[in-house]
Amino acid sequence: MNQHELEDRLAGLREEQLPDLPGLVQSRMQSAYQMIREEREPERSSRSRKQRTLRSRIWKIAALMAGVLILTVSIGFVSPAMAETLRNIPFLESIFRVAGDKGLQKAVKTGTTSDVQQTVTQDGLTLTVSEQMYDGSRLSLVLTRSKGVYAHKSFSDTWAIPNPKTGRLNRPMDFYINGELVNTGVEIAPGGQEAPDSVIITTLNSGNLQLSDTFDFKMSVYLPGFADPFIFEFPVTRQVSESFVLTPDILKTHDHINLMIRRLEVSTTSTQLTVELQGETGAHITAIEANIPDKYKVNGHFPVQIELSDEQGREVRGLGNEGGTGEGNFLFHNFNYEPFETIPARIIIKPYIWKDEQKQYIPELEITVPVK
Repeated sequence: MNQHELEDRLAGLREEQLPDLPGLVQSRMQSAYQMIREEREPERSSRSRKQRTLRSRIWKIAALMAGVLILTVSIGFVSPAMAETLRNIPFLESIFRVAGDKGLQKAVKTGTTSDVQQTVTQDGLTLTVSEQMYDGSRLSLVLTRSKGVYAHKSFSDTWAIPNPKTGRLNRPMDFYINGELVNTGVEIAPGGQEAPDSVIITTLNSGNLQLSDTFDFKMSVYLPGFADPFIFEFPVTRQVSESFVLTPDILKTHDHINLMIRRLEVSTTSTQLTVELQGETGAHITAIEANIPDKYKVNGHFPVQIELSDEQGREVRGLGNEGGTGEGNFLFHNFNYEPFETIPARIIIKPYIWKDEQKQYIPELEITVPVK
């Protein structure tokens, strides 16, 4: 979007008929318009000075319009036309839309995300949770920092700074559901060039979690150099336009590998698969991998991965996985993927291992799960 297009869009907002728009909002918008007009006037300064001035004005305009957005949203004066225009102005763009996976982009498009706008400040650094998306398979949040400590690094690199006392990477976050600490993983995705001071946090995507559609959520964020965590608390509600859960309980056995397909959740924003590696009844859980032939192992372990595709062979991109010990004689693995473009009639499950720098499929374990 160039400068003329930006001014046209802002002018369009100004022309909307909102007779009850508060004076403070009108004042912020008029300030932004004035700064854009001034930026277009020729300057008799050096080129470097002009570049510095332009950058400074862009940031001021961004700050002003961000203030306008927060004010108008908070008091409920955003019409559909204004909301759509604001969403498409670069510095007010949804981070899910510009940096998220296909599921998050689709969630923004279908209106299944929600605003949080919660801010915590500590020792000169401010963190803000702005957006959230919970579809039952995962909770994704946008976390943004102000400039300050570690400003020379992108926000996603902040947690890559080792603890000087232990030499290990700092733990990033703790999560609580209705006041109880949850044993779950976390993935931190960078905002990219579009939003280097933002990250997308994904959690609560463990297949063994059984959560209600609405709950109180708490997140403690730990950053190097800060004695206390940044604590956020807000309600979360499941929002998804279409979803269903399959529990096929299909067991495939080959060469001492017992693979059980337990659960498959498909929605417009996520796909989640839970499988189990089962052992012999009464045997110690360590025997599960010990009995598997070495040709399937890497560094002594069986690193099973799963490729998902529809009946036409269109694969969905993986978003990470985790595993652990079950309550009985099995090891569970939970895999998360982007959504299918359309709900398929059948889902093809192809187990493989990554060995010798390539996928090595295990066709004897392939399973087709009917959906429709």
